[in-house]
Amino acid sequence: MKHIKKYSIVWMSIFLLAGCSFMSPKDSTDATLSIKPYTLSEHEELLLSMAGANNPQFFTVNGKIAENEDITYSVEVYHKGKFKEELLLTSSTQDKHFDGKLISFTVTELDEENVAIKLSYPSGSTSITYPIEVGSLARSFGNLVISDSTLHKDKPIYLAAWVGTKGSTLFTFAPSKDSGLPERLETYDIALLYKVVWTDAEGN
Repeated sequence: MKHIKKYSIVWMSIFLLAGCSFMSPKDSTDATLSIKPYTLSEHEELLLSMAGANNPQFFTVNGKIAENEDITYSVEVYHKGKFKEELLLTSSTQDKHFDGKLISFTVTELDEENVAIKLSYPSGSTSITYPIEVGSLARSFGNLVISDSTLHKDKPIYLAAWVGTKGSTLFTFAPSKDSGLPERLETYDIALLYKVVWTDAEGN
């Protein structure tokens, strides 16, 4: 809990430093959305280092969506390439205009058996403690996109991944094609994938 509180303060600082502003939603008839990785400044990197955060992945969102649309954020869990479950499914119902607003995904190792998974988005954040025997895994964490990626309605985009394997070889993952699932997903004992979807708002 102390980890989560400490990181929350740092996250708020970075979101403010990045100049995130909350604009009043308006009707949108020409909705477009794109996401690209956000490069931290030296000061932002220092803040995260002081908080002990484990290499969070930040992205900026640009564009707008209609009043009856939404963006959902979640983490998908895969074991040996097979889907197991979806965690932290949430939506930013208040956010309709995105002018370089930040979203983020991080996995923090709490001990040898648990990690803290955190998602942050313009109007809030959500987190969970999840059991993973990290002490027995070789692991890697990074982006799946390297440039500006366009979102398409109802098509998931996978932005980042945390992967681990018990084997002697840990394959590094490359940016996925068309922002889909990463290649060689079956080579990892466990994979946590950060997923974003532009979709209709619930009830529409």
